[in-house]
Amino acid sequence: MRSSITWKIGGEAGFGIMSSGTMFAKTFSRHGYHILATNEYPSLIRGGHNLVTVRVSSEEFYSLDKDVHILAALNKETIDLHKDELVEQGVVLFDPQDYDWKDEHFSKPVKLIPIGLKEMVRQKNADPVMRNTILLGATLAVMGTDVEWLKEIISNQFQKKGEQVIKYNEELALLGYDHVHTVLGGSDEYHIEKREKSEEQLVINASEAVALGAIKAGMKFAAIYPMTPINSVISFLADHAKQLGIVYRQPEDEIAGMNMALGASYAGVRSMVATSGGGFALMTEALSLSGIMELPIVIDLGMRAGPATGMPTWTESGELQFAIHAGHGEFPRVVLAPGNCEQAFVCTAKAFNIADKFQIPVFVLTDKYMNESQWVVKQSVFDQSIPIERGKLLSQDDLQEGKEYKRYHLETDDGVSPRSLPGMKYGQYFSNGYEHDEQGIVTEEEDLRIHMVEKRLKKFPAIQKDIWEPHVYGDNMADMTFVTWGSTTGPVLEAMGRMKKQGASVRVIQYVWMFPFPTEKTKELLEQKSRYVIVEQNATAQLASLIMEHTGIAITEKLLKYSGRPFYPEEIIEFVRK
Repeated sequence: MRSSITWKIGGEAGFGIMSSGTMFAKTFSRHGYHILATNEYPSLIRGGHNLVTVRVSSEEFYSLDKDVHILAALNKETIDLHKDELVEQGVVLFDPQDYDWKDEHFSKPVKLIPIGLKEMVRQKNADPVMRNTILLGATLAVMGTDVEWLKEIISNQFQKKGEQVIKYNEELALLGYDHVHTVLGGSDEYHIEKREKSEEQLVINASEAVALGAIKAGMKFAAIYPMTPINSVISFLADHAKQLGIVYRQPEDEIAGMNMALGASYAGVRSMVATSGGGFALMTEALSLSGIMELPIVIDLGMRAGPATGMPTWTESGELQFAIHAGHGEFPRVVLAPGNCEQAFVCTAKAFNIADKFQIPVFVLTDKYMNESQWVVKQSVFDQSIPIERGKLLSQDDLQEGKEYKRYHLETDDGVSPRSLPGMKYGQYFSNGYEHDEQGIVTEEEDLRIHMVEKRLKKFPAIQKDIWEPHVYGDNMADMTFVTWGSTTGPVLEAMGRMKKQGASVRVIQYVWMFPFPTEKTKELLEQKSRYVIVEQNATAQLASLIMEHTGIAITEKLLKYSGRPFYPEEIIEFVRK
């Protein structure tokens, strides 16, 4: 009996690997278990090795670990690539037609369970892709759970395809389940501990959480060109546009998408874009347009391994400094970096309030690992109330005949001028990409230029008053402190938990509000005596550079990973031990 089990399923693209992972995750999430599912796939139009890894636990956790307990192989390549990840006595489910297991040598003792996947599908006259359903049933038998759990998910998954497809899948799942029960007999080596369901849970990725946060904030317009890894934002908004009363447009490119969103913002509609590094590179001119026009906009920047096309289906957090410095000229912006789905939801919802309050662009930095991985999140997280705050947005009653309206009024304490909307009587003004006077009329006059620059930059000290402090986990006076940001927070927290169980004194500092930088709080947090290690998913320690730039504090111990793969907690613990 185990509290946590990690399952991998792999095979060639086109054989339902991703959908199998989702079905497996939902099977256990609906019965109260904590899950995390991640995927790996090459940047090919067709073919290549696809993989989904799912961790299931009766206890809360923060990341995957390196150990694999059950390997479900739809081809020989899956075993060749991942056999060394198996724990001792780990289980391998495979078709003997694909894999000559009698001649295979593993680095440690494992339990091999041959299953006639192709033969079972042939006997049922079913589609070959349904082999994955047999493996799902077989896995539930290994884990000692009820096959009815899987049947419920099968019914939901294939209801649009008809009763016959549901029936075939249920029968094939039962074949795999019964076969493994016969092989294992009464063994409970990999049975999962029972868990009572406490409340409703959702299986969700960070892209979907971003979309939900935007809807919660009253977003009504999104213009997004497809690009890995933010495509789930598109599918969510497009699938539910009519139901939610929003407009989603797929533009011809990212430049058009940013300009369309700015047009909607100019009209008073809360709007957003989502993209990755290459797409955002095309948006930077329009980003500067939002700066001089002082238009609120929210940008979900889903990071991946660059530069250029790089490795478009693999993860990295290398665009923090890009988001901070992108665009020509000087103008304020806010950069947020959630570390999980719950934070992605909250950050996005609050990003719209920040954008409106200061009339600026606000970034929500995510990454491929977070965008496409699936977590279990409590339903109550998405039910929480997040008030909508529109800042200095004028109503018709605020505008009067004979009273001059100055859209870019200079005499403000915070650099934010009251904003009218098109169609408001007495609220007309000029708005374009040129420097302007208080009515928006183009100017190149020297003193007015100086005043306008200073007006816009006056927002920085105003924003500083609203900065969120870094999250601190663990012991306040710890001997060891990890400093991190983004999705790397999960593996770091997992490492902290394991180290504390071994008697170590550990603290984790997670930055969510990245820019403008929380300078004073950082000085306070880093002044105590401790061993500091910064953990980042990039090659240049971009957060460490920010800390040095704004506080003068140098964190010299750096654990950096830029292989395109996410961190494992074991890597972090091993680094500390060395």
